[in-house]
Amino acid sequence: MEALEKALRWAEDNLKADYIELRYESLKKTTLGLKDGVFTSFTGKLQQGVAIRVLADGAWGFSSTNRLENLERAIEEAYKLAKAASQTKKEKIELAEIKPVQDFVKSKMKIKPAEIDVEEKVTHLLELERLLKEDEAVKSVQIRYEDGSGEKVLLTNEGTHITRDYNYLFQGTYVTGKKDGKLAMARDSIGAVDYGWELMTEHEPNEKVTERLLRKMHSQLDGIAPKRGEFPIVAGPIVVGIIAHEALGHLAEADLTINSPFKDLIGKQIAPEYVTMSERYVEGGFGNDKYDDEGVPVKDIHIIENGILKEIMFNREYAAKWNMEPNGHARAQDYTYPPIIRMRNTVFEPGDYSFEELIEDIKFGYYVVDFRGGQAQLNSAFQVGIQEGYVIRNGEIAEPIRDTSITGVAIEALKKISAVGKDFGLEVGFCGKGQTAFVSSGGPHMRFDGGILIG
Repeated sequence: MEALEKALRWAEDNLKADYIELRYESLKKTTLGLKDGVFTSFTGKLQQGVAIRVLADGAWGFSSTNRLENLERAIEEAYKLAKAASQTKKEKIELAEIKPVQDFVKSKMKIKPAEIDVEEKVTHLLELERLLKEDEAVKSVQIRYEDGSGEKVLLTNEGTHITRDYNYLFQGTYVTGKKDGKLAMARDSIGAVDYGWELMTEHEPNEKVTERLLRKMHSQLDGIAPKRGEFPIVAGPIVVGIIAHEALGHLAEADLTINSPFKDLIGKQIAPEYVTMSERYVEGGFGNDKYDDEGVPVKDIHIIENGILKEIMFNREYAAKWNMEPNGHARAQDYTYPPIIRMRNTVFEPGDYSFEELIEDIKFGYYVVDFRGGQAQLNSAFQVGIQEGYVIRNGEIAEPIRDTSITGVAIEALKKISAVGKDFGLEVGFCGKGQTAFVSSGGPHMRFDGGILIG
């Protein structure tokens, strides 16, 4: 990108900045929305622009522009904002040192979404809707599809120059069902940055998505209300994942750790020794990347290792504050945002138990498979709506449950994990923290003997 390099040289010659970062992106996006046979959205657009971050006198300045001819003016604007901010800043910002990288990151996709005609995407969505509506209980289907193909370029005055062949696709499906006067809603999401259109044809074909959604819907339509109370609970990979992400993962983002219980627990035992929770590369993970948006190589970390709170997520600024190495967790939604500390793929690691062993001695308890929505506070208290769950009775999976949520304090619930399954599952989606990021969460089946309230 000649225009970027020229603007960077101009900035180095004319501004007294400690650090200059230019992030260019050019993405062709397709968005399709289908509701009961009618396309409610049908758009293709080019998203193109440059994010500029300047560190001067220990303070950040940020600006963005979608006009390359205005680059020098936008850099100067970010510089002036940094200079103005520095006058009110008591604690000067420093960045942890990194080795400058020059690299081209090729996409792992077999078939990029841009190579698929929009007619094929339309046919795919209509086919999914048709399969779902073959079930008489399904009254409404809504599908949201989005993909993007293009490039991202990172250029800094430290010598980093990374070009990424960037692609993703995502599909969210929502069904409403009615039977015997009962209503139920179920949702399902799939997405990838490493799989292309093969996600839709090989990994998550319409038949598989349909089967999953109908199972979730019917478990609610046929379900009974659970007893309220604290019982043995076996959580499936997707529920385990939402606890990992919402209730624990945010506490391990260094900018939030400072105000969380994790601040005083690093290096201490917070779970049984057979519990490990990681932030890492996962096959099919929605948060996979080679470098973060500051050009730092993405590293796998163990947030909890053998029950001990070990590592947290850093960008360069917080790595310097903690006197630690940055580990590749600076991410920005797009060129209109500066990067902040974000999760990627947050997972509990598998253990030794089969599913049958997890439930065999439970006289009465619950099996929670999938969630509808969840929220958590910085004290790790969480509430998660359950869209698929079952009674466990005498070591067997029994009738389904409906109108259910689970609540607890994750730091306390961790201590009540009595067994970890040997399987592994993953859910993909979006995380909001002032800006949106693609994330995955998951793990094995896990058994909690207390610590979680159902009702």
